[in-house]
This record gives sequence, structure tokens and C-alpha cells, in this order.
Amino acid sequence: MKELFQMLNDPRFHLLYGVTQRFSTGPEPRLVRLNREGFKLVEGVTKKTLVHPRMRLAVHPSPLKGDAFSPIFGRICEINERSIFVEAVEPNEEQRLAAEAVERDKLDLLSLPERGAELGLVLKSLGLNTRSLGQDCKTLIINGLNPDPGVTWAEPMLLTHLDNLKAGLEVLRRLSPAEKILLAVPKEMRLHHHDIEVAPVPSQYPASINALVIKAVTGKENPEGVGIVGLHNVWSLGRVARTGLPLIETVVTIGSFEHSGNYIVKEGSTIGELLEFANIELKNGDTLVRGGPLRGESLDKLDRSVTKGSTGVFVVEAGTIPPMEGHSPCINCGACTLICPARLSPGFLSRYAEFALHERNRAERIECCLECGLCGYVCIARRPVLQYIRLSKHKLAQADTAAKLQELRPLTPPFSDGAAAKQGGE
Repeated sequence: MKELFQMLNDPRFHLLYGVTQRFSTGPEPRLVRLNREGFKLVEGVTKKTLVHPRMRLAVHPSPLKGDAFSPIFGRICEINERSIFVEAVEPNEEQRLAAEAVERDKLDLLSLPERGAELGLVLKSLGLNTRSLGQDCKTLIINGLNPDPGVTWAEPMLLTHLDNLKAGLEVLRRLSPAEKILLAVPKEMRLHHHDIEVAPVPSQYPASINALVIKAVTGKENPEGVGIVGLHNVWSLGRVARTGLPLIETVVTIGSFEHSGNYIVKEGSTIGELLEFANIELKNGDTLVRGGPLRGESLDKLDRSVTKGSTGVFVVEAGTIPPMEGHSPCINCGACTLICPARLSPGFLSRYAEFALHERNRAERIECCLECGLCGYVCIARRPVLQYIRLSKHKLAQADTAAKLQELRPLTPPFSDGAAAKQGGE
């Protein structure tokens, strides 16, 4: 990566903000929208079912994917292939008693004998995704940087919510097979934890991307036996360890040009309610982003919701950045190639994707793209470069899945039963 490229000196790309205030509590949602793609509904969960906080609604067949729980007292108002919608209601006596029973049955994770994969199944039953937490490696790095410019929850997690961090680290040691766990933090941060080794890393975006954090800590690209997990996941682990209850919250930065704050919000909270709670007005021409400003996704509706993995909700005001022009041709200026930390040619990748030449992108090693978003940021022609690349990755994944299914399809016999019998009679 070209360290002297002028964009990297932009203070907006510094990932250390000096924010140490405790997280604010978000709103009690009037409606929640929970993801159910790939999940199987628990028996008895149907439309109009009355639910209570931390009631299990659906389970996923993968042992690494946490179960889905209701975050509120409510009634299921709609179920489709992608989502479960729950509208808030005033709880009746039965709902209150059920919620109290869940509180009484909380688990003391730190006293459980389970370790490794067995502990992972316990965490799954509490709503935690454990794919990155329990990965098989000798060295596990915790990425302690804010993931995107504008996201500011990492410093409070490290400096203010220490009890949560310590509990998360203790459970992580029991879950992970790693012999060594390191905490990567911005090199300007004076942080010392007596129970974990701290590794200083650069604090200028895109240094927060996992692959670059690994390189900064180890000095190698893609070293064997090294895994990485986000601080956000460790916070969730600590939250469950401290409460002993299923995970129904997440931490997000809600921000605009004039306002920014970190909130503990209920999973499934709609974007519209979060903006209303934070007193952020969405005006005509503004762009609504879920995730970070560079790596996030733009949304077309306010009824979209946050998930356990959401890191932020942002409003990019009209006129603050030049609009993207999807039909603009590439002008071959080379800015995207200069800025690419993976040493790819995003201009070529985006053009191949634009004209559905996805197999050419496979030859160009599109899978090495880190999806940092810098290519689209520096594009003079204002092309949606990252979106083109993501589209091509999606199409290639679909093609790979179709090819595997084709391999698994049983071979058609040369004759049907009737034809074989007829031939045998002859």
C-alpha cells in the first residue's frame, strides 16, 4: 500500500477519537425485525404468538450460528422467508411470569466445566455466533480498532467497559484452542492489561481491516496458525458472561455530520426508530448507511433493522460527498490501483463485473479483495467500484454452489426400469 497517497493523511480516516463515555441505552422498539434466513422456527412459534424478552424463536442448523430470540414483549405480526416481525404489546401476566422464569434460570458461564466446542454449543444456545470466536488457530488476535471511520465504540469497550472486556476474555480463553491471545490496539493508545499481551498497530484506515491487522502484528501476510476476532464479538461474549442471559442487544454508533453517539440497542430495532431516538433527521437526498461509512451498505427503507453484527447507522447528508454515478465509464486514472491495500486493480474488477465477465475476475484474484471501500472513495468518475466487486463475488459464489450441487446430483441410469425390462425380455 502506498503510505504517502494524499488521501491517507485525511483526518477523517484516523481511527482514534478519544471517546470514552459509557454507552447510552437505546430505545424500547415499537417493532423489531429479526433475521430468519436459514433458521428453523421453534415449535409453536407462529403468526400472532405472544412473546417475551429472551424467548427462543428460531434455531439455526449450524453449530456456529446463534439461536434467535425475541428482544421485547410483543406479538409476532408477520413471518416470511427472510424475517420475523414482532410488534410491541403491553405484557399480560403469563408473559411477565415467563420473562421472570428466564431471569431466574440465568447461566453462570464462568463456572461451567465445558470447554472448546462443547462451550460453543452452550454459547450458540444463548444467541452467540461463534465462528470467529472458536476458530482453530495457535495465535488469536483480537482486533481492538474501530472498524470504519466514524465508528467510535472501540475505545469505550477497551477503557470504560472493563468488566465486560475481562469477562469476555475469560470465556474466550475457554472457548478458543489458541495457545496465545493478543489484543491489537492503536499505537497511540496507552493501554495495559495485566492478563493479555497488547500489540500496537497503525491507527489510520484501512489498518483496521482484519488481514492488515494480522500483517501489522505478525509482519507476515496470511500466516499459518493465526486467527482474528473482532472486539465487537468479544463485547457480546462478555455481555452474555456477565448477565448469564441470551444475547438480545448490540452496540452501534449512530451518527451524522452533526451528531454521533454509541448506544446499546435491541437486536432487530428498525433504523427509523434509532434515528428518531438519536434526534437525527433524514432529509431528501441523504444516504442512509448500515455499517460503516466506507464498508457499510446503503438502505432504501427506514424499516430495515440492525443485527448482532451491525457496527453503526449513519446518515450521509446530501452534498457532503459527490454522488455515485453507476453509468459512468472508468477513465483509467489508476487512483484505485494506487490506493488498494490488496494490490489489485479495482478498475478492471469493476468493469468485468459491469459486463458480467465474472470468470475473468476469478482469474484476477477477486477473492483477495478486502472490501475496504477506498477504491470507490477515490474514484474520480464516481463509479460504485466496491458494489460492482461485491456483485461479482456474489455471482461467483452462486456459480460455485451450482457446480457443487451438479456434482452431487445422482447419475441418470441409461435405461428406465421399463426399458431395461423390455431389453432383458428381448
